[in-house]
Amino acid sequence: MKQEDKIITSFLKSLGPWRDFIVIGGGFALFIYKLYLTDRKLEILPVATRDIDSLISRKIPVVSKKNIANYLNEAGFVPLFKDVDTPPSESYVKEIDGVEIEIEFLTDSATRNDKTKNVVIAGVVAQPLSYLTLSLQTTIEFQTYSREVGKVVSPGAWIFHKGLTFTRRQNSLKMVKDLYGIWYVITQLGEFSDQASISFNYLAEKNPKWFQTCQKQLSNWMDHATPSEWSKLETQDPSGKLKKLGFERSIKMLLNRNIGK
Repeated sequence: MKQEDKIITSFLKSLGPWRDFIVIGGGFALFIYKLYLTDRKLEILPVATRDIDSLISRKIPVVSKKNIANYLNEAGFVPLFKDVDTPPSESYVKEIDGVEIEIEFLTDSATRNDKTKNVVIAGVVAQPLSYLTLSLQTTIEFQTYSREVGKVVSPGAWIFHKGLTFTRRQNSLKMVKDLYGIWYVITQLGEFSDQASISFNYLAEKNPKWFQTCQKQLSNWMDHATPSEWSKLETQDPSGKLKKLGFERSIKMLLNRNIGK
C-alpha cells in the first residue's frame, strides 16, 4: 500500500490550495478508506486502480492566481483531450512511482440547462455526472502518512452513487467493478463498514426516491444476473472471499428497509 500512499500524497500536493475543493471518489476512495480511515491490521486490499476521479462543485471561490490546470502542469501532469465536445473532455496523466496515473474531473448535473455539457471550472474541464450531489456534499477529511490533507467521498454516499449508476456502465467489466466496490465497502473494512451502512441508511432516509431506484437496480441485477455475470463479479475479488451467496446476503441486508413507504 506504500505505492498508493505515494500516489495520493503526490496528487494532493499537485493541487496546491485547490485541494480544499476537490473530493476524491471512484476506485481510489477505497484505498483511502483502507489506508487512512480503518484498522491497518485488516489484510483485504481493494482492487488496484490507476484512475483518480476528482469531484468538483460547479462554483468554487478563487483561491489563487494560478488555476488548477496551472498547478497540475507545473507538477508534471500532461493534459489529454478525449473527444471533440465543446469544451472537450480531458484528463491529466503523469507517472508516479513507476505507475501511470490518470486524473479526471467530474461535477454534478444538477443544473437547469446543459445537464450533459462539459463545464470549465478553475481551468479544468469537468464532466457532469448524474446523482453526484450527495458525493460532493457528504465527505470525510483524511490525512496521508506524510500529513497531506484531502477529502474523500463518504462511504455511504459512495455506495449510494454506485448503486444508482452502475447500470449505466457500457462496459460490463466496469459494472461488476462497481458492484465489487459496494461489497468491499460494506463487508471488508471492519467497524468502518458498519459506519458505511449507517451512513447509507441516513442518506436513504433523506433521499427516498433515489433509494427506491438504487434498491430496484441492485435487486434486479441479482435476480437476473447470468452465471457468467456472477463469475465475472466473483473474480473481481483477488482474495477469493466474494461469493454469490455472501454478496446477495450483504446487499439484501443493506436494502432491507421501507424508505418512503
